[in-house]
Amino acid sequence: MTLLRLKAAPFLIIEDDINKNNIPLLLELAPTDKSTIHFFCYEQPICLWKNVFKGHLNIVYHEELDKDLIDKYVSEKCSVIIESVNQMSLCLGWNECLKVIKKLTTSSNVNKLILVHHTDCLSSASKLRIQLNHLASATVTYDGASSNKINVVLKKSGKVIKSTEVLSYDAKTSTLKSAPVVKDSKVEEEPQKPSPGSLSTFKIEVDQTEKLEKYKLQLPYMSKINEGESKIFYEPDAVDDWDEEDPDDDLDI
Repeated sequence: MTLLRLKAAPFLIIEDDINKNNIPLLLELAPTDKSTIHFFCYEQPICLWKNVFKGHLNIVYHEELDKDLIDKYVSEKCSVIIESVNQMSLCLGWNECLKVIKKLTTSSNVNKLILVHHTDCLSSASKLRIQLNHLASATVTYDGASSNKINVVLKKSGKVIKSTEVLSYDAKTSTLKSAPVVKDSKVEEEPQKPSPGSLSTFKIEVDQTEKLEKYKLQLPYMSKINEGESKIFYEPDAVDDWDEEDPDDDLDI
């Protein structure tokens, strides 16, 4: 379910480092429709990525992004993958890099934007990382200790959904799968409610001995309850009309 949500995210950031292999995730999240994919290869040569995405025939590879050709890139429906945004910010400068990203995200022809961000190149409090995480609709961060564990942040309808997933590759179907990590939740015992007697300075509870004495107590009216059958006697009043044909004749209607 998480991978499906990531595929639907219009602006996705993949945060990795030198020890993580992001190729399986990129292959899974790359759009599979017939629209063009512009792949900007800043770090690895184009021939390497052609071998990785050999099943995708609609990818146009570029060595780097030319900011003066943005309108040409997005002249028709397309998706954009940049590997990596670290190198793009060094080539263009951060201000120009941010302008390009905003232009790509606001273009109606860009169906999906995927940025690869190497977190080991910059600190967690860097301006680049803070701005990107603020703009992105989804962020995938590889766990520092485990290479197949990712932390996912999804933004939708003003809500932020966070989860931790474990990635696994299914060789039979040649697909990447994710399973959520279930964290052990500690159940806190509710404190015992205080008894009414402990909240008062005088005794308000009744113990077992006092209950028995209460049941033995005979009140004066109790001896008359079962002596005989009770009856109700009614004496008609002088103004009562017992005419069965018109019982309401005495009413002035």
